[in-house]
Amino acid sequence: MKFMRSIRVRLTLWYIFILGCTLALFSSLVYYQMSRSLYKSVDHKILTISEVIASSISPNSSSVFADLEKKLAKKVGRQPTAKFIQLLDRSGNIGGKSLNLKNKRLPVSFEALQNASKGIISYETKEVFGEPLRIITYPVKRPGTDVRSIVQVATSLAEVKDTLNKLVLILVSVVPLALIIASIGGTFLANKVLKPINEINRITREITSKNLELRVPEPATHDELGKLVETINGMIERLEKSFKQVQQFTADASHELKTPLTILKGEAELALRKERQPEEYRQYLHSSLEEINRLTRLVQDLLVLSRADTGRLTLHKEPLDLAALVDSCCEQCRFLGEGQNIRVIFKHQAGVRVLGDKYRLKQMFYNLVENAIKYSEGGGKVEVLTAQNGKYANVLVKDEGLGIDEKDIPYIFDRFYRVDKSRSRDAGGTGLGLSICKWIAEAHGGKITVESALGMGSCFTVWLPKYQSDA
Repeated sequence: MKFMRSIRVRLTLWYIFILGCTLALFSSLVYYQMSRSLYKSVDHKILTISEVIASSISPNSSSVFADLEKKLAKKVGRQPTAKFIQLLDRSGNIGGKSLNLKNKRLPVSFEALQNASKGIISYETKEVFGEPLRIITYPVKRPGTDVRSIVQVATSLAEVKDTLNKLVLILVSVVPLALIIASIGGTFLANKVLKPINEINRITREITSKNLELRVPEPATHDELGKLVETINGMIERLEKSFKQVQQFTADASHELKTPLTILKGEAELALRKERQPEEYRQYLHSSLEEINRLTRLVQDLLVLSRADTGRLTLHKEPLDLAALVDSCCEQCRFLGEGQNIRVIFKHQAGVRVLGDKYRLKQMFYNLVENAIKYSEGGGKVEVLTAQNGKYANVLVKDEGLGIDEKDIPYIFDRFYRVDKSRSRDAGGTGLGLSICKWIAEAHGGKITVESALGMGSCFTVWLPKYQSDA
């Protein structure tokens, strides 16, 4: 049913159900205790009367019952009403009875008679004279003698039944009334509790990609609803940040792609305006090839980051000698350094091994050393060192370049971020190298840190977990 989909209705129904079960259990306990108390009171009364009668009977009076009610009234202080009294011998023969029994007699079961002969008191409830009676069979016994006579006292249970019926009527009337009141109160409480949720629902419906700055107002109380609002606002904040990153990334990628395409188009138009010498065509083709190479590298870097973001870029890890791996990268970069009169110096610590993807780690170290060469002044040097630091292996790449301003350091690993945009482009960079390096380090369970100051050069440090062999 459609209305059962509402949390408000389900909460109210569950509340009524639990309260109904509780009231039913409570009513049952009340009825049980009341019934037990009333029957116990009846048993106590007929037991007291039986004891008085037993103490009033003389050894030779079992057959004389004329003045029994007077004796009983003298002992108890009043003559009991609605009580039937009967005296029996051991065989069950009547020796006397109260006047209200007239020509009738109280029934005695064989089990009660047998118990009485053994000196055991018995209680029975039987339908007699058209009404329920509570009967006690009380053996009269003198010290040192056997049971000589039996006293039976019976009283009507009509008042007890009537009292219990009235109690049932009260409970049957009160419980439904309580459930009706509870349903009204439950609906009110459900509406009150769900009102903030309805407000949250209304505000979140209004939030789109165009107004992600909206937030759900936080309640004054720090309860479960407060935690829910805090979680929702945190999610919206992360979505806002992600949307901004996507928008910034799209804008930066478009800009990076637009520049070389514009250059390619302009050079092609210039080359086609008139007939030119073969050497001029070669110059145009050489310039176009540089832009194509830049475009190719940009697309490759974008593909790597895209596959990394979606988790489709897998790593093929194996134990590697860190010094040999970094040394091979330095050998490749020395040719770049020679063109700018920059020395690449490698110092290593033997025996340092890591578990990693050889291709990706070489890509990371090559990018770091290449960047250090690009941003160094001619005649300088780039130092590459391997070391150990506790559970980590370190690779340090130091340069003597211009350094990085302190305000730029938190952003240098962001995609397309460049400290010096014009120089970065002249050096052939895409603005994605350090982002890729950061991803590779983190994918290996490590990280990259940087220390730099303007005019003091930079030092990038790669932290990778050391490989611990099981052997």
